[in-house]
Amino acid sequence: MSDLDPESFGQTKSFDDLAFPKQLLLTAALGGFLMTAFSLGHSIFAIMLAPLKPHPLSYFPPLYTTRVWDLTSMRDFWSYGWHRLFSRLFLVYGVWPGEWVERKLTGKGSDQPTDVGKVLGGFAISALVHSFAAYTVVGGVVGDALGEAEFFTLCGVAIIAEEMVKRLVMNRRRRNMRVSGGKQAMGLNRWHFARGWVKAGLVREMSGM
Repeated sequence: MSDLDPESFGQTKSFDDLAFPKQLLLTAALGGFLMTAFSLGHSIFAIMLAPLKPHPLSYFPPLYTTRVWDLTSMRDFWSYGWHRLFSRLFLVYGVWPGEWVERKLTGKGSDQPTDVGKVLGGFAISALVHSFAAYTVVGGVVGDALGEAEFFTLCGVAIIAEEMVKRLVMNRRRRNMRVSGGKQAMGLNRWHFARGWVKAGLVREMSGM
């Protein structure tokens, strides 16, 4: 963690200044820590509130529904591989409004898919929530909050682009490209996620430095 401490260098040390192996190590460590922390908190509250059954407060659906090594795309990762703590919030205030906007703009009926609006709406509310969290945690630094917004917005755009490439590839019957390309995109996604946390000072905040 000393590489992330500005006082050790006399100037700010950013994620990009770290050696690439350290960037990979920090990305893996941050991902493992967050998944473990979310799982631990989820399990503790599920056990504590279990006596309330059948009240809805005792209902704790699984956080992770797919093994990490079974994920083959960005869409898979955000749909099944990451935690579901904010799923209801994102559905009501992001996905549904996004679908409504797409239907209004395109004239689609209620029985027609609205994948673009759904994805962009979900990631728009995610960007807002994470930006607000970053803004409050790091003492109201607007630039860091905008970085969180940019990350989650680009994730939504990346999923739409990925789906377009996937359909093109599937039409040409070159199915194996989806797996390799999807996993590379997920790796880049995790790297940018860790980069944003370091830049916003959240890693130092969690470690108590």
